[in-house]
Amino acid sequence: MPRDMYWMDDGDGGFFGDGGDGGDGGDGGDGGDGGDGGYDDGGYDDNSGDNEDDDGQYNDDSGNGDGDDGNADDNDAGAGGAAGGGADGGDGGGGDNGDDDINDSFSDPDDLIGLDDDTALSAGDFPNATADDFQDDDGSWSASDYQDSAQNLFGDHEFFGDTMTTQRVDEGYTPFAEPSFTQGFEQVAPGSSETLQLFERDGRLHAFGFVTQAMLAYLMGQYTGIDWSNVDVSVPQRGEPVPPQPLPPAFDSVQVQDAVDLRKYCTPVGDQGQTSRCSAFAWTHAAELVTAMKDGSSPRLSPSFTMLEFQRMQGDAQDYQYAYSGGDGTVGGPDPGRVLAQEGTCRQELWPDNSEAPAASERVLTADAEKHVLDATPHPIALDDVRKALSAGCPVHVAMNTGPGFSKVGRDGVFNAAEPPSGRHGRHAMLIVGYTGNFYILKNSWGDDWGDKGYSYVPKNVLADSDAEFVAALVKKS
Repeated sequence: MPRDMYWMDDGDGGFFGDGGDGGDGGDGGDGGDGGDGGYDDGGYDDNSGDNEDDDGQYNDDSGNGDGDDGNADDNDAGAGGAAGGGADGGDGGGGDNGDDDINDSFSDPDDLIGLDDDTALSAGDFPNATADDFQDDDGSWSASDYQDSAQNLFGDHEFFGDTMTTQRVDEGYTPFAEPSFTQGFEQVAPGSSETLQLFERDGRLHAFGFVTQAMLAYLMGQYTGIDWSNVDVSVPQRGEPVPPQPLPPAFDSVQVQDAVDLRKYCTPVGDQGQTSRCSAFAWTHAAELVTAMKDGSSPRLSPSFTMLEFQRMQGDAQDYQYAYSGGDGTVGGPDPGRVLAQEGTCRQELWPDNSEAPAASERVLTADAEKHVLDATPHPIALDDVRKALSAGCPVHVAMNTGPGFSKVGRDGVFNAAEPPSGRHGRHAMLIVGYTGNFYILKNSWGDDWGDKGYSYVPKNVLADSDAEFVAALVKKS
């Protein structure tokens, strides 16, 4: 859909609110009758009516969709179900774009972008490893197997065996253990004591770790004397999981490598701050990576504008500040990636990561976004297909349950524990940009002082136990 049909330029960067009659969202769960033309087979819908404020802000006065739970059918569904479900409940997940369509688009292995010698690695590139370290874990690996493999693969890392506590002590902090604080945290925000740790420096207490955004707000209100600025946040589950689909025929002949590392195409690690923009950062990082693979480099793009587009697709957009905050997070499945593939996102200089509002008008943002799309096809896959997707040069968005292990990752980046899929500590989205044996390389958005310069190495069994959802960005040659 042309942008002119739904954007309102008020000259000062206000939101659009100009819409036509809503379609029924194609075959995606009956869609939403009150949206702006549906989002059928990848067509974008902002779900807004004619809602203009004097200040140009976007009002989410969505029509009431008649979709059920917003889950699109797999056959030719697109994201109409997500947009339709968003009009009524905001949490719809989409199906795939149709098995026939994806299979036709990716039928020839020669069309895949593939890897070069710097990104496709062999066991010989890891002199301390054994052949066993590169055998795919079929579920039989024990905790000690992973520990031994981590030693073989990452043992020569400068900070191997590091923990978050070790890192903070090196930075001049002293661990502070006081049972009354732990008990108090549990009373205010149950579960928070498992993922937070207090340190003392210069006569003040500082908290490190992560909690959900709601928990953080409660704790900040109760314990005003603690510095909470270093605490990261997770998000609640949103929407129903989208079933994984098989990879299309072009991937049948892809040889799974011993290791894949796409970090040479990655832009610097972003920092989402204490916001719910993790999925927007992960998808934006994917767009940057794909552009760099195809063009040799990529500008930094704006996760905040990406988040705004996601919220418009979901039907819960409010204003720029709400987009910056991440609101209630992002639905899972391929729909967010499809929005980015169609609408694009602007450069970060037009809306910096740490700014609650853009530095340019909406007309400038949208015009720039058209130049920076995700040049790939989002496709939900299973864990067992992640290595094959990466071996074909395709990054993978992952959303997973979090747990205490996230708060213990040190400067070696090695992740050692998983959270059962209870959602007690929320969820978090990141971008998988490679793997080494059974350890997946995840690009996070908690800044470059987290993990190994912003990256972590997550064991396959952790992903298997964390109720993870994977969406590959399938990439073709230019």
